[in-house]
Amino acid sequence: MKNNLFRKFLAVFLTGTLLGAVGCKDYDDDINDLQKQIDETNASVSELKALIESGSVIKSVTKTNNGLSFTLSNNQTYEVTNGTNGTNADVWTIGADGYWYKNDVKQSYKAVGVDGVKGDKGDKGDAGDKGDTGDKGDAGADGKYYVPGANGFFEIWQDGQKVDDTQIAWKAAGSGLTALLSGNTLTLSGVTGAEGDVTIFQGAQLGSVAFVPDVISEELPYATTTQEFCYVATYLDEAKANSDKTFKPQDLNKSNEVALVYRLNPTDAFVGEEGEYAVTAFINRVVKTRAAGDKTTLLNAVSADFSEKGVVKMVATVNASKLSSKPEYDIAALQVWAGQNPVTSDYIHVTASEIEPTLVDTTAVKKGAADLTGKTFYPRTKAIAKAANETDVFIKEFVTLDDDANFEFKYTGEIDLKEKVGLFEANKKDYIFNLGIKGMSYKFSLPEKYLADDQEKTNQQWFVEMTDGVVKVNAKNLGDGLTPAIGRTPVVRVDAFLPDNAGTDRMVASAYIKLSISRDDPTEEPKDDNKVTIGDAKSVLYRSLTDAFSLVNKMSWQDVNTKIYGVEGLTAADFWDNYEPAYDVKVTAVALNATTTTDVLTATGQGDAKVVAEGEGINVTVDLNKDNTTTAGIYVSVNNQAKTQHTYKDATKGAEYTLTITIKSKDKMKHGDFVLTQQFYVKEEHKAFDFNPLYHFLPTEIQKLYNNFKKTTQDDIILVKGQLSADSDTWEMSSVVTEHFSKKDGKDIFAYYNGANNVNVTGVSFLWSKSPIEGVTPTTAQTANFEVALDGAMTSEFLAKDMTYTTTLENGEECPFTYSIVFVNPFVKGKSEAVELYGNAPGEVTVATDVQVRVNDRDGDAIYAYAENALALTEKATDVYKVAAPQVTYDFDKAEADYKELIGNISAGSKFEVDAASGIVTWKNEGATLNKSFHVTVVATVTFANLSEVECRIPVTITATK
Repeated sequence: MKNNLFRKFLAVFLTGTLLGAVGCKDYDDDINDLQKQIDETNASVSELKALIESGSVIKSVTKTNNGLSFTLSNNQTYEVTNGTNGTNADVWTIGADGYWYKNDVKQSYKAVGVDGVKGDKGDKGDAGDKGDTGDKGDAGADGKYYVPGANGFFEIWQDGQKVDDTQIAWKAAGSGLTALLSGNTLTLSGVTGAEGDVTIFQGAQLGSVAFVPDVISEELPYATTTQEFCYVATYLDEAKANSDKTFKPQDLNKSNEVALVYRLNPTDAFVGEEGEYAVTAFINRVVKTRAAGDKTTLLNAVSADFSEKGVVKMVATVNASKLSSKPEYDIAALQVWAGQNPVTSDYIHVTASEIEPTLVDTTAVKKGAADLTGKTFYPRTKAIAKAANETDVFIKEFVTLDDDANFEFKYTGEIDLKEKVGLFEANKKDYIFNLGIKGMSYKFSLPEKYLADDQEKTNQQWFVEMTDGVVKVNAKNLGDGLTPAIGRTPVVRVDAFLPDNAGTDRMVASAYIKLSISRDDPTEEPKDDNKVTIGDAKSVLYRSLTDAFSLVNKMSWQDVNTKIYGVEGLTAADFWDNYEPAYDVKVTAVALNATTTTDVLTATGQGDAKVVAEGEGINVTVDLNKDNTTTAGIYVSVNNQAKTQHTYKDATKGAEYTLTITIKSKDKMKHGDFVLTQQFYVKEEHKAFDFNPLYHFLPTEIQKLYNNFKKTTQDDIILVKGQLSADSDTWEMSSVVTEHFSKKDGKDIFAYYNGANNVNVTGVSFLWSKSPIEGVTPTTAQTANFEVALDGAMTSEFLAKDMTYTTTLENGEECPFTYSIVFVNPFVKGKSEAVELYGNAPGEVTVATDVQVRVNDRDGDAIYAYAENALALTEKATDVYKVAAPQVTYDFDKAEADYKELIGNISAGSKFEVDAASGIVTWKNEGATLNKSFHVTVVATVTFANLSEVECRIPVTITATK
């Protein structure tokens, strides 16, 4: 094996160092020559160093008769003799417990400042040669540990600093070889030809350790464990009792085991293949930092798993006695010593709660049980100092003759109590084993006497015997006739134990179990319910329904025989002899905005009589007759009165209904109840009517047409630009509703819904969405084609109103759909040029603004403008829009700053006004001299009756200079 190792190493060595110098050739000769040299002189330290630094890992170093033997990660050995000096070699390593080991012999002084994980006790090995006696050192209390000094002797360190010297030598006597393995560092001393010690590094040094959190503490800004720590605070000692013999609880603080995961950085940090070169322990902060002020008392490291690269999985217990009343003190960090280099993780908040285990019947108590009534035994609260004290009178303090038996067993059989006893924590609603408490055990004992109240004081215990928790009738006492044991009620005491930290079992609970001996084999639990599905879940389209019932699903007579009668070994003739004739029929659903079910249909069946339950569009027919020759079945049907997803919750399939038929057994010990279920859905696929593409727009499409258009509440928009009125032959802001939608099957929206299946005779109804209805007509609901229109002139560029159309189904449900109708003002202001007047002229000065009134349509064509000394309508206005001359009024924009300044400061007798009818602006200056020009605006409001209102803004400048 050794030769194979060197051949591999030399191949790597030659490839890395000789290839570039000699080019391509056969290296077998070189390898053989070098191998020969190694065989002749043994391995050199430099070769060992090269091999390790190329990736091999030292698994162990041992002292041999010739020197030192190194076992590598591939299980090959490598021996260094160093000439004749190897005979005096020593090997120093750090054990998982944190102590120094010299030539595999544990020394009395520590290598790290914490207590390492305690290893499992191994099998006893064969006796070996007596090892060397180790030098005695201090125990390493208070975080003190021993560091090899440069002078060849150990130094005492604490909290990362040297505190004292020792006379304990770590280098081999004389000039012998010494190997000291600490973390990723191998130190060789006494190597011939080397100047000082030789240091070899294995992989990367551990740099940091980080907790991998799942939960953040609610009390402190720290992560905490996913599983909470918990502990059993006290135990019961038969020798420690109060004056009334009740137990005096003794401190135990038995903790559960909790998993914690930490990330190692870098991920390839060297800790050995299985963490053998690392020592782990927890430290908790009491006062200061993660160094001097930390103690190692709060958490105990149970195990450390380094099998996953870059991760250590810790298992820890809590020392409950060290928990503080202040949460900020209950924090702990993991410390990993990679050799003598401690690396400390971030802190976690440690939370723990006390638990009180109770002995329970495991056949009756499941995880999550909230009520333990009738599922526990008879707790013993008083101590038994000696066996003679467990008298009949003592036992009856806890379990009387009248108390119910916990278990029953047949007189010819036996009962194994080990299978029926467990420790349960009521507040956690779980067994303590599931909470991480390990090591529980149970001891069963059969008291000597438990006497009846008859004249002879019949001892119930005489009738049974017990071995290892298994109880049976005592055949030695009864002989061949075991029947006298029937009806007897013996008791068994069970004591539950948990090991303390020293491994000593401590009693944490005790109880009496009362038994009853029966003639027949008892059934421990009633038979389970027979849960039967009538058929696969079915979905029904509402639009396909009529007023007649349509079958959804059924249980055929074949299924009735196989799924009901046959399951319980019955026939149609005797089924109702074993089941209650009154049975429940119920259909349930969950209403919209509700979280609980609603009873849609309920009925009570009467045995073999056919029952027909009907309501809210659902029909359930159940026929389970007693005649073996006739047909039986269960049928579920619906009609158009059934509600859809508009009434009941759905999961995309429609309103979800569940039919449940519950038939109770007369004797659940013989036959289980039947629970028959059928799930079905009723879906209404009513969709919005398709819009007319000539008038339908999306908001983004309108914004492309009109830059200042703002998004409406709805995405579907009908754009209304107006039309010629059929009555007055003038342009008005109106639109015919049927033109908003495409035709379906050649019918407009009103005609279609008036004949649609399952739509009420009222068909479809339209009404403006917002109340009160203002600015638009009509103001009442419409069920036939109609016009939407404005009831006055538009005063803005756009006016959006939401319209809702609703169809009412035959089942009374309404299907509303809403869209926006956007009226677009047909006219807009044109461009008005500025006019001016000289403000420092004497007397009155005027200027006309009507000449700048401009009104265009959306195409940019003039509608109303100044022409031939007067405002006039254009030909397009009269011939296309057919509008009458508008009314025009003028006024200043009195919110402008220049207007306010001018009006607020002119002298008495001065005048600044605009004629509301003509638009003439007059300025009369009574002696004041303007030192600057003023800029104001005249607003000309142009109103086309019942159609449009446009504001033309005309700039006016009162100049300070001519």
